[in-house]
Amino acid sequence: MKKFLMCLFATFILQQNVYANNLKEINLSINEDKTKAIKIFESTEDINFKNVIFEDFEQDGFKYTKNSVDIEKVTKTDTIKATETLDVILTKEEKEKLSNLEIINLFQDGLPYEKDGYKGILQKDLTTLKIEPNKTESTTTYTNQTITLNQKKEYYGLESNDYALIPKTVIKNGVTLNLVDANFTNTNNEAISSIANTGVGALYNCTATYSGSYTKKIPNTKTNVIDYKATMDYKGDVSKEIFEKNLITVSYVGDKILDLTVPAVATTSGGALGGIVFFFVKRNVKVYNLINGSYQLIGKCKLTQKDRTINLTHLSMKAESNTYKIIIDNSISKKLNNQEIGITLNNITKLQKLQYQQGSTSIDVTF
Repeated sequence: MKKFLMCLFATFILQQNVYANNLKEINLSINEDKTKAIKIFESTEDINFKNVIFEDFEQDGFKYTKNSVDIEKVTKTDTIKATETLDVILTKEEKEKLSNLEIINLFQDGLPYEKDGYKGILQKDLTTLKIEPNKTESTTTYTNQTITLNQKKEYYGLESNDYALIPKTVIKNGVTLNLVDANFTNTNNEAISSIANTGVGALYNCTATYSGSYTKKIPNTKTNVIDYKATMDYKGDVSKEIFEKNLITVSYVGDKILDLTVPAVATTSGGALGGIVFFFVKRNVKVYNLINGSYQLIGKCKLTQKDRTINLTHLSMKAESNTYKIIIDNSISKKLNNQEIGITLNNITKLQKLQYQQGSTSIDVTF
């Protein structure tokens, strides 16, 4: 069973390789004596059409068999604009010594471009020249700076103008400030004295001034350029060839179809030649196409017990629609009654169960 499935898969792959999916016939020409014919197909598939099966066809009493295949690949040119950037490293000495024109001359004249199938030569755009520091080094030094803080504080209702009654230091932003000045004022206010419950006739207010300092390190960073980078854009049009389609020219050799049956010819009894029989396999299928609202005969083909496929491809050139009526001869339809037959058009095959009908057996099919 496994071997059978592998063979079946290999057969499927092989068929995919020899049949084109979107082959379109665009021209047919037959010479005067009908011994040669040429069909031209087009396809957007980019495959090896030497391996594609081109079926034989019949027309006007001749059967045409493939003789040779020629392929012409049709492409179109796609052009786009491209930009690339190059850079040149300059020392400090070169940067100071060279002019912009001399720096431009350090860049190559043309830049070959090849990316995603596009090719071309880009040219320098002189207006895009830029010169910027490339590598730098930094050094940092520090200097000490003294910061002085001052603060005033008010004290009220003091019993006297004694310095001992006020704090000698205060803290501001984490820095200790020392008392540097104090200004006392006699209030001489008995009401305030009574509230303070001091029993004295006068109170003092004090405005105290505090001051202090601290040292802060101030960084000083200096950047030194080691070298410079000069950049410039290269611009231009680049193009590539894009596959569009294949034109396939197929040459056929035509042979006349003998549409007759010659009965047996017999000698007298005992003769050396008992009989010679010439025979022809009768085309036993008529093919009609729906044209302008009615079915019209466009050709005949044959159906046998061994080959149960009706191929409409060679007759489709005369068709004007995708709707067909197949009339099958009584003799072969009896033999194939209740059996499946294939109806093929342009590599598409539809299976139909043949049901014998007295008088004529017909099948309707639409592609």
